[in-house]
Order: sequence, then structure tokens, then C-alpha cells
Amino acid sequence: MKKNAQRTVALIGASAALALLGTTQLTGVAFAAEGSSKVAAGTMHPDGCPPDPGYRFSAVQHRYKDMVSSVEGTKDETIGITLTRGVTVTGTVTGTVSAEEGVIFANAKESVSVSLAKAITAQVSYSSTWKVPTRVGYLHAGADEKSMHWEYGSTNGACKWHVARQGTAVFPYHVPTFWHTSS
Repeated sequence: MKKNAQRTVALIGASAALALLGTTQLTGVAFAAEGSSKVAAGTMHPDGCPPDPGYRFSAVQHRYKDMVSSVEGTKDETIGITLTRGVTVTGTVTGTVSAEEGVIFANAKESVSVSLAKAITAQVSYSSTWKVPTRVGYLHAGADEKSMHWEYGSTNGACKWHVARQGTAVFPYHVPTFWHTSS
């Protein structure tokens, strides 16, 4: 019998023995045939640490992004603002090269919020009014965004996270948004 066939039979025999013992999951164990680069899913880091996540996101915060200039008014005045069709808000990524921005966006979208966008364009015109209740007020129109710190790294031999690159990413997720501020 050839070596690879013997290994396959041994592997099948080991799997059957584990099944008889009631073991249904092998954690941290990978089987690969000689000359094969495929390894079973769920394998551990070579030094026993958890698998490297690659990108991490933290300090995720909501913010507003003006897409047009705000409108100022005084007490008891009703002010209005229009967000015109075709105006666009675009996400930003700092601390990286532009070739990596798409990868950061894809990872942020997967782990932070499915609704994140690289850019959002208003499809129709929207407007809003507001009666200023204080001495001075401002009406704004734009987008909701999520701001986050990002890191790319790996786990070292002591199972400590090592950061290779990092920065800030801001991606819009909703248009239109109207809000007001007062002073």
C-alpha cells in the first residue's frame, strides 16, 4: 500500500475510534496529506495562540457629517435647509496607503456594520425646518457616519497582539440626516 493511502486509512481509523468514544470535534488539530497545503478549518496558531484576526476595530463612535453648509438663526426664528440631490459624502481612511483602504472598508463592514458605505449620494432632494429655541441655533444636513480606530497586526510567540499598521476610518451609513446645535 502506498504511503498516502496508509495515512488515509490510519486517519479514517482514528476518526472512527474518536466517534466511538463520543468525541465529535477536534479543536486545534489539523490533518494534511504529504505535499498538500490544505489544512482543516479551525486550526490554532502554530504557538498555541488564537488565530490572528488581521484587522481590529475599536472606539467605534457615531458622528454627523455636514454635506452642505449649516443655516444659522436666532431665537424664535424658523430656519430651513435643503440637502440637494446628487451631493455625496465619502468615507476616509488615515494611517494607510490607498491600496489598503478597500480591505479596511470590507473588514469594517463585516465586523462593525453591514450598512457602512465608501460613499453615499443623495438620490432626491430633502429639506427640513426648525424653530430656534435658544439665542442662536444652527440647522445641519448631511449623513450619519461611524468613526473607528483600526489596527492590522498579528499575535506574537507570547500570545500578545503586535500592531503593524493603524489609523482612523470614517464611513457614512445613512443619508439624509438633519440635526441642530445651539449656542
